[in-house]
Amino acid sequence: MNTLVITSAALSLIVSQSHAPEAKRLTWQGYTWFVRSGEGGPGPNQWDASNVWIDAKGFLHMKIAQAKGKWTCAEIWTDHDMGFGRYQCQVKGSIDQLDCNLIFSMFSYAGPDGIKETDIEYAKWGNPTEKNGWWTVYPNDLNGIKKSTGFNFKLHQNRSTSRFTWTKEGVNYALLDGFRAPSSNQGMIQSWNYRPQHPEHQITQKPIPLHFNLWLFEGKPPADGKPVEFVIHSFTKD
Repeated sequence: MNTLVITSAALSLIVSQSHAPEAKRLTWQGYTWFVRSGEGGPGPNQWDASNVWIDAKGFLHMKIAQAKGKWTCAEIWTDHDMGFGRYQCQVKGSIDQLDCNLIFSMFSYAGPDGIKETDIEYAKWGNPTEKNGWWTVYPNDLNGIKKSTGFNFKLHQNRSTSRFTWTKEGVNYALLDGFRAPSSNQGMIQSWNYRPQHPEHQITQKPIPLHFNLWLFEGKPPADGKPVEFVIHSFTKD
């Protein structure tokens, strides 16, 4: 099994508002979290609440696994909106070498689809030769347009720091090699400072949920046929 260990230093997660409020809940890091189950997008995929659990050390596990002949994915979400601030995730694992059908995503989302969303995604979208890092800002309303940038990256060690800082004027993204403090730019691999001319249309202006999911492109199984597990140590937002 491929295992990624994640220490998120500024992250909160939520699933789309279409998911039923009676979903399984858990308490972690002082927040109430919902755990997704059932079938649906993205993908579409099968989501299994048993793919999420907290271990004896208080770490949160999420995995993609095969159950009864089907591959199942994981998603969790908080029960409240999160506003402007810096969200940071520290990952122990080879996010630069994920299976081509696997997507790991941290993102804000309020819906409906196509607006009010800010994404960090590590994915190759089913193509082994595609770029493996993606940052996307969806517009605040239908008068705006989606902006995205993709990049190739390779880690020099088995640890990385991912970050986005969301303000009313724009979004600043960064990927750093190794574990870094929120204020540090040491080990910078890639950055993108998106400051649109009309942020009222391009940038989400109100607090919205934050998502964290682990899923399969078009619902296809991992190309290498192996399950994948993430271990999230902590998260904060400032």
